[in-house]
Amino acid sequence: MVRQSLGSMSKGEVIRRFQLACSASLGEMEQAVQQGVAAGEVEDLAALLGLPLARLSCALGIPNSTIRRKARNEEALRLDQGERVLGLQRLVGRIQTIVEEGGDPTGFDAGAWAGRWLLSPQPALGGRLAIEFLGTVTGQQLLDDLLLRNLTGTYA
Repeated sequence: MVRQSLGSMSKGEVIRRFQLACSASLGEMEQAVQQGVAAGEVEDLAALLGLPLARLSCALGIPNSTIRRKARNEEALRLDQGERVLGLQRLVGRIQTIVEEGGDPTGFDAGAWAGRWLLSPQPALGGRLAIEFLGTVTGQQLLDDLLLRNLTGTYA
């Protein structure tokens, strides 16, 4: 089963779905990966983040042509590709959750903030861009840890 495209959801619904993914157990995430991630979700995610699809697809290690073809045919990504997309969605959900727990999220746009953050040099990453770490699950875990430390003020 291919998951519903983000394009049919409001921005608030999309972010809430990402927050649910962020709090999901490993078993629930495995089930989501196995159900399949619609290729169109990458297009929708690029728009949410304010990033060119070509840049995001390259960072995720998914050929742009594959995303466009599979999206046009309403097909799911390969499991490993879908897992990386879900990982990025979880990062955006984590950002929204941290902001909500820290105060008033009124007017905060987690997608836009995440897009800017991904393209900003990160001292904790040796000055590299966070977007460079989206291509592996391990890299995404590193980003999640960095986000938690940056947004909560915790130092490693």
